Amino acid sequence: MPIFEYECCRCCERFERLVFGSDEAVTCPKCESTEVQRLLSVFGFKSGGDKGAASSRMGSGGSGCAGCTSGSCSSCH
Repeated sequence: MPIFEYECCRCCERFERLVFGSDEAVTCPKCESTEVQRLLSVFGFKSGGDKGAASSRMGSGGSGCAGCTSGSCSSCH
């Protein structure tokens, strides 16, 4: 039973969820949107930075949403 990290594309809330099956619907605990994106966890993704620095962002935009390089999560979908 893996725990996955998610980010809501509507309100940018980051949260973790214990997922029992791949078909299980995940909703944001803050706004209850189903428009969520699974992130690479710190455990699952490690960069080559100092002292094993890790990143949970998939995008390369820095200030953007995890799934894009935009500065606003409202542009995810």
